[in-house]
Amino acid sequence: MKRSVVIAMSVLIFAACKKNGGSSAGEAVGAASKTVLEVPCGKEIIADKPVKAGESGIVLPAGTKLCIPKDESEVRVELPAGYAFRTNDASKAAPVVFATYTCLCSLSGSACQIFYMEGVGFGCLQSSCSGSCTGKFTYRGYTVDRVFYTGDKAGYFDDVNVREQVVKMYESNDPKKAFTVCELPGVRFAIVNDEATFLAAATCDCDGTQACKLKVVNIPFIKAASGKIKIYYCEGPCNGCELTI
Repeated sequence: MKRSVVIAMSVLIFAACKKNGGSSAGEAVGAASKTVLEVPCGKEIIADKPVKAGESGIVLPAGTKLCIPKDESEVRVELPAGYAFRTNDASKAAPVVFATYTCLCSLSGSACQIFYMEGVGFGCLQSSCSGSCTGKFTYRGYTVDRVFYTGDKAGYFDDVNVREQVVKMYESNDPKKAFTVCELPGVRFAIVNDEATFLAAATCDCDGTQACKLKVVNIPFIKAASGKIKIYYCEGPCNGCELTI
């Protein structure tokens, strides 16, 4: 009997918090752009809201362009301005804005298929694969592990929509926690109640360089204990500057 198709996708969550702490490059990008344009798309989509990319854990920001070929063998992605992919290619100096999502079958001789549903995102279908399907992003053979924001993060947190999201996170946060690590598409940050505890645990990681620095911004909010929500994040001119705990 033909094996039933199984859609293995979890419920979509665009913004999440993890509670903690009680205790020549320009030519390469141009070539990638040309490759995307030369391959015909069976379906082209510009996302009007964040899109979850299967089991990769990557959430693509609104404005992302998706190209799905007619055979649904992959999804080619172009990020909007202000965002880039982080790859495991340490030599990549310029931001990588293109990547390809593919699904691999654990057994040779059979194939998986791409699944896409508006409002849910995309992932892998079993198709003819009698093993298990694993989806991942790559760029020119290198693994892509996350999306990061390349613009001015202080300006990012000035955006009204972003502040509304932060307020919602703050309201669901346990005020007894020293800090709570949260994430919006491309930006990881912490809502901090106890600065000493947070600063002892926080680092800014960026390929082992010192270019990534810890920054702070205050978001006015009358319901906060101090009348403002204190946000810490990392920023710097390197490939994937982000907060780590």
